[in-house]
Amino acid sequence: MRKTAVVFLLMILSLFPVFADAEITAEYDDFDALFEDAPDDIVVEEAEVPTTLSQETEKTSLLNLTGSFTGKAGIVCVYDDTDTESKFTPGGLLEMSNTISLSVKPADVFSLYGSLDTTFSNEFTLDVSSLYFNSLLFDALYLSAGKKSISWGNLRIFSNEVLADSGSGVSCEIRYPWKLGTITAVVLYDYSTYGVSSFSWKNMSFAGAADITVLNTNINAFVRKYPVAGTPSDKLLAGLELKRTLFGFDSYVQGNAVFAGGFNKLTATGGFYKLWDGFTPNIGINIEYQYSYEPNAPQNSHIHSHIINAEFGIRRIGPSQNMKGAVKWSHDFIEASGNVDVVFIVSSLIPYADWTNGVKITYGGSYSVPKIEFGTALSFSLNY
Repeated sequence: MRKTAVVFLLMILSLFPVFADAEITAEYDDFDALFEDAPDDIVVEEAEVPTTLSQETEKTSLLNLTGSFTGKAGIVCVYDDTDTESKFTPGGLLEMSNTISLSVKPADVFSLYGSLDTTFSNEFTLDVSSLYFNSLLFDALYLSAGKKSISWGNLRIFSNEVLADSGSGVSCEIRYPWKLGTITAVVLYDYSTYGVSSFSWKNMSFAGAADITVLNTNINAFVRKYPVAGTPSDKLLAGLELKRTLFGFDSYVQGNAVFAGGFNKLTATGGFYKLWDGFTPNIGINIEYQYSYEPNAPQNSHIHSHIINAEFGIRRIGPSQNMKGAVKWSHDFIEASGNVDVVFIVSSLIPYADWTNGVKITYGGSYSVPKIEFGTALSFSLNY
C-alpha cells in the first residue's frame, strides 16, 4: 500500500512543473541516441487485504504502472554575426518532461496501453500521447487500434515519412504474419485536423505494406493514400525498401515517389549503421545520404537536393567508464550549408544526473561567418 501511495504522489507531482524563466535563446541537441537503452519496467503491487502469493502474482501480471522523468537545467551562449542587436547572446535553459505509462494485460490475447505526458519548456503542456489496445484474432491476425505512433522503414536519421504523422490522430492497424514475411494494413484519422464529428472515409488515410525476406534480404513494399478531403485530394505515396547485413554493417536503401495531380516528387535514401559493443569503449556509426527530385518545386526552392547526415558516438570512456560523446554532421550540397554538433556527457556526476555539454556550429547559406551555440547543463533522469 505504501508503494502505491508513493506512485500516486509522483503522478500528482508530475502535473505541477517548476516554473522559471521561459526565455530560452538557443538549444543544443543530445545525440546519445546511438546508445539509447530502454528503461526497466517497475511492477506496482496493491493489496487492501492479505492475499495469497498466487493471488498477488495474478494481480501484478495484469497491471503495470511506470514513470519516467527527464529534466535539463543550464546555460546557453550564442554567437551570431548576422544579429544586428547583439552578436553574443547568453541565455538560460530549463526543460522538464514526465511520462506516466500504464499497461494492462488481462489475457495473453489482449492488452491495453496508455501514456500521459507532462512537459515544460517555453510553456506547460499536458498530453495523452498514447491510448490503444492490442489483440490477437483467430490465432492469426494482430489488431492494434487507438492513439499511437506507427513507424515503417529502417531509416534512422532522415524521417520515415510514410506514417510520420500517425501519432497526431487515431489509427487501426492489422498485421498478418505469413511464412515469408508480414502483410500490414493501416487506417488513420487525424481528428486534430478534421475534428471528431467528421468521421468519414473521405477524411481517412489508408496504407498498406508487404514485408518479405529473400536470400537474407528484407524487402518492404508500401503505399499510402492520403485523405480525399485533403489538399491535394489525390495524393498518393508508394515506395520500396531493402535491408541486409553487408560486411557486418546494417545496410539499407529506400525509395519513394509522391503523386499528386501527376508525378510530384521522388526521394531516394541509403545508409548504414554499426555498433561495436564487444569491447570497451563502445563505438557507433550511422551515415545516411538522401537525394530528392521535385520537378514542380515551389519558387525559391531547388528541383534537386543532395543531403548527407552522419553520426559518430563513443561511450564507456575514462577511468570510471562514465563518459561518452557524439558528433553529428549534416550537409546540404546544393545550399552549400550545414551544421556540426558535438556532445560530451559525464554520467552519474551526482545521483540521477549527467553533466551534458554541447556545441553546435551552423555554416554556409545566410551565414558568411559560422553561427556558434554552446550549452552546458545538468541532465536529470529518473525511472520509477
